[in-house]
Amino acid sequence: MRSQCPLCVVKSGLDKGAPRVQTEERWKNFLTRDDGNPVALARFLDVTNVDLGRAWVDASRHWIEDVGGQRIYVGDLDVVPGRSALSFNRLLVEEYPSREAAIEVLSRSSSREEIGLRDRLVLALNPRSRSSRRLTALVGKIVRGIRPIRVEEVPEAKYPKGVSSGGRSSDEAQVEAFYARDQWQRFTMVNLNGMRETAQYPVAESSSRSNHASGREAYGRYARNTAIEVFRRGGNFLWVAKPMTVLVGDSDHPLGRHWSEFVLVGWPSRMAFRHLIADDSFTRGVVHRDAGLDRSIAIPGTPWPEFSRYSL
Repeated sequence: MRSQCPLCVVKSGLDKGAPRVQTEERWKNFLTRDDGNPVALARFLDVTNVDLGRAWVDASRHWIEDVGGQRIYVGDLDVVPGRSALSFNRLLVEEYPSREAAIEVLSRSSSREEIGLRDRLVLALNPRSRSSRRLTALVGKIVRGIRPIRVEEVPEAKYPKGVSSGGRSSDEAQVEAFYARDQWQRFTMVNLNGMRETAQYPVAESSSRSNHASGREAYGRYARNTAIEVFRRGGNFLWVAKPMTVLVGDSDHPLGRHWSEFVLVGWPSRMAFRHLIADDSFTRGVVHRDAGLDRSIAIPGTPWPEFSRYSL
């Protein structure tokens, strides 16, 4: 079906801008541990040449389809100078039927310069099934249809900028970058969550139930509370996956750390998100989020028009 063996592809398509031996070893390990399940790639890119970057996105779509894959998402990310976790300006998400197929496509971009990049980080992930995504969207549409909320403008002064309650960085520069965008345009929140092994609740919130909860159980309580409110405002959990490893880039980068969950949430507008986190029904569940998560990164972004359909 394909002319090259998987390990030959590794040698022929390494990123000339990355340490060759290290990248080769990562790709070999990734292929030899193939479990036969579908796989996804999340490409965080720092695009410097817009025309080259766009041409590569268009060309690579055909490569993905040739191996039976699918591009799930393309969007631009909010950038905050001096913040390494917020230094990439574009995100692409793709699903593949196998690890071999993913590496074949990944190997076809042989250097950052050829595709207009200054830097990139590529994560391999284990995606949730498409049937699970369709079920989530169906539940969201039902909730939205039964209990919709009309989103009205939330003054900036009422926006909770301390992020223990908002789930975003408390860095003032990130808040400014968020507000600098069109607040009524569709947007996507990229979430990377690291779960605690055991939930850590404040003493005032402790109970026999919470004291014995795992981090995932605590976060699940937060997620169930929040999901309803997200759906009511037209948001949707469009894609969820478990990060596995870094295939290209610096594994010590904040985005390359060990994460429990990668979640893309599509929103009809940034104002809808502001409306959510200013509401008491959201803040009541934040104690479970903080108890369940050891760390998290949230990156706002703007989907390209052809990928903006995911909100409800």
